[in-house]
Amino acid sequence: MEKSNTIVNGIKLQDGRIIQGYPIQQDAVMEEAKETPVLDKTGGYFSIKKKPAKPKPTDEEERYLQKLFTDNAFLILANRERILNDSRMLLTPVSVRNGLAYSGAFQTATLGVYIEWWINAPYSVLFDEKDDAMSLIWYLSGSPLSGGNLCSMVTEDGKTETVRVPFFRKLWPKFTDILANYHDAKRLYQAYTLPEVIDILRRETTEKIYTENIKEFHYQAKVNLLNAQLRDWEENYESLREKCDKYEKEWHFALYQLKKEEIVAFHKEYNLRKENLQNRKEELAKENQELKRKLRHKELTNKEYQPLLSANKKEIEQLKWELDEYANESISTLVPKLAEGEIRLFFGDLDKILSEIAEFVKSSSL
Repeated sequence: MEKSNTIVNGIKLQDGRIIQGYPIQQDAVMEEAKETPVLDKTGGYFSIKKKPAKPKPTDEEERYLQKLFTDNAFLILANRERILNDSRMLLTPVSVRNGLAYSGAFQTATLGVYIEWWINAPYSVLFDEKDDAMSLIWYLSGSPLSGGNLCSMVTEDGKTETVRVPFFRKLWPKFTDILANYHDAKRLYQAYTLPEVIDILRRETTEKIYTENIKEFHYQAKVNLLNAQLRDWEENYESLREKCDKYEKEWHFALYQLKKEEIVAFHKEYNLRKENLQNRKEELAKENQELKRKLRHKELTNKEYQPLLSANKKEIEQLKWELDEYANESISTLVPKLAEGEIRLFFGDLDKILSEIAEFVKSSSL
């Protein structure tokens, strides 16, 4: 279902704000024209004169408007709050033919689409590695499947450059989502033309306001980008770790298969020793309870109680160590590659390998 940010007499922005919309006065135009019937040029029927649809700009006009947009992209950015609070500026059409392979050209974007995209899509803002200079992606074109692309960025002095971005899949979905939100608003509400907006902004924007607003955006955009990169690296790490664990497990299973009978025998003996350890722990736990009872009833002094309790604890630790030592030596002997380069397996590795062996034995018996 297509999303929309249009509500009754207003437009809802990405940050949740609602600004007033100025409805297009279509009914008033029709009322004024009712007394002037004209013959349709086809000669087929009479029609009431309507306000003619605004003709599409010529290629030359589109090039002019596109250059006007890129020349003033940072002026627009510096006035982002001014534009986001005036729907007529927000809905100003931008003559840039963005598009995707297999999907064709997008609908005409507006200043609001670009501003909300630059604010909410961290990878839409680029930073030079040498001097940290900021650039804005203003043209999107590429494949949603392969990620291959041919985009364009604009620098603060209005210079444009074609770029191939490695993060194209992170750029276009947010752009199309925001673009879809504006579909109804463009149809219902008034909009300035780009030359009108640029004229207003040039008259209103002082050098101080421009500098401060660009500096503020630079800082926030850099923070957003670094946070996005951190999230991506964490996701990539998790993905690679899962793949590594999967391949490592498959490799281990192949090693276990080479010594299947010995591995099964070891697993059986290990479980038996583990069960004996558990039984002894339960016996000593009961002994400890009895010692505590005797201490409460003064059948034992604290001086007598502590050494007995300590001896039981040490016995459990010794039995646990002996079980781990048995497992470590057995696995290192049966599958020496698992302990290659190490004197002994670490406890974390040992637990993981024991768990794998249990799974291997279970799967082998099915």
